[in-house]
Amino acid sequence: MVTASYISRSRYQEQITTIRYSQSHVHGLIQPFLPSNEEMRQQKPSQSSKHIEDLFIRVVFLDNKAYWIKDGKFYVADAGEDGVDKANATEVDTMTMDAIQLNKIKFIVEKLTEGKDNDSRNAG
Repeated sequence: MVTASYISRSRYQEQITTIRYSQSHVHGLIQPFLPSNEEMRQQKPSQSSKHIEDLFIRVVFLDNKAYWIKDGKFYVADAGEDGVDKANATEVDTMTMDAIQLNKIKFIVEKLTEGKDNDSRNAG
């Protein structure tokens, strides 16, 4: 013979406790399993840093020549004790250079763009 015992409805509801989780509580529970987002945090460029970047140009001086990059183009001009002769500045033509000259230009471009993520300011 099988007997069944029944719990009254009011007593049954008293035994169940309601658990409520907020979004911050759930995040606190799973936070140890989430990857760190330090590498995703980037310092946003400020208005003053953009102004300084537009105002100044990096220049490399080598063998009495000055080299710089402006608007995605690579320029060279004569340099002396009086400064850079901007009137004689020409765009560098790498198509006619030999391997030694290309290695020199490559070194100069690396020094000019050192520490910059977007060296030519062009997304393409």
